[in-house]
Amino acid sequence: MSANDDKLKALLEEILLIDDDQYHDDYGPDEIETWDSLATINIANAVEKEFGYSMSPEEIVSLETIGDIKTILISRGVEI
Repeated sequence: MSANDDKLKALLEEILLIDDDQYHDDYGPDEIETWDSLATINIANAVEKEFGYSMSPEEIVSLETIGDIKTILISRGVEI
């Protein structure tokens, strides 16, 4: 796991109140009951603070899984 993936994992564990066993690329609101619309906004804000990338409104509403967050960051040059 890269340093940035560790940062993302810690960020999501804090916001979503999840454990290691819930940090999977294909997990989203269906698997993580604390992932609601407010959590999505909090994730977007935390990503901006931690990685310096501000997600567009379209990107925010398209977040369906942890993998989607990683894909957006990778597309912006963040090594995950």
